Amino acid sequence: MQPTTAHRAPLSRLVLCATLIAAACAAPPPKQPPQQAQLVQAISPPVRLQPPEQLSDTARVILRGRMAAHARDMSGLVSSIMLLRYDDIQDGARRIASDASLSRPLSEDATELNSALPEKFFLYQDDLRLEAKTLAEAAHRQQAYDVADAYGRLSQVCVRCHAAYRQGR
Repeated sequence: MQPTTAHRAPLSRLVLCATLIAAACAAPPPKQPPQQAQLVQAISPPVRLQPPEQLSDTARVILRGRMAAHARDMSGLVSSIMLLRYDDIQDGARRIASDASLSRPLSEDATELNSALPEKFFLYQDDLRLEAKTLAEAAHRQQAYDVADAYGRLSQVCVRCHAAYRQGR
């Protein structure tokens, strides 16, 4: 029996629907915020081949107050980022960049307090300052995805430094 016109219409609609569904499934997904992937990467410590590097008691004293202020600044920054308060993000990122200002020792003089800190610490500090400035610029442009990316890179620096120096706390 040959299909009649009445039978062909539902069949052609079915084929059309199936084609549209297949096309929709094949389309690339819309751009998603990278926050989830950035968060996982940021909180994942690097693979350690050895225990954390030891810092002297003097170095820990130097860093204790700064790290407490840094923790407050980072917490405030997270809240501002989640609510996309661009002005507050800029202020927080600039504060972090300017607070990362321990200077490298000028000499081998042991009386210079910063000589208690290893060069690697100063490299992390340089990265922190750079990423904080990048975050401030993204906030200035009011680009949510760029803010998310920049914050992910900023927090990676923190985690990597902590993984290098913190004692399992």
